[in-house]
Amino acid sequence: MLGHDGERAHLKTKESNPATKMPDLQPGHIQQRRVRCGKPRCRCARGERHLAYYHVWHDGGRRFQRYVRRSQIDNLRAACQAHRQLQARLRVGRAEYQRTLARARELFRMLSR
Repeated sequence: MLGHDGERAHLKTKESNPATKMPDLQPGHIQQRRVRCGKPRCRCARGERHLAYYHVWHDGGRRFQRYVRRSQIDNLRAACQAHRQLQARLRVGRAEYQRTLARARELFRMLSR
């Protein structure tokens, strides 16, 4: 869900200083890019671009991205990994639930004959 500022609601942290703590679960991944800062005397004006990091995720068929400070990269990478692990466990749980439900339906049919 998008907030009034355009960021996803789950991106907000409970901490008073969001630069120090990232949420425990984040969808998406971190992407490295070479970018230009736009300053005329900078090395990137001569073609040697800066390294920047972006958090990239998809929601509702749309792609979102936001800049990530270097100090936040490790926390955000761990949060993305935790989200992927949770999603994998949920997929396994859903498959198990579907097998159990199919078996219960089969038993119900056998009892109702």
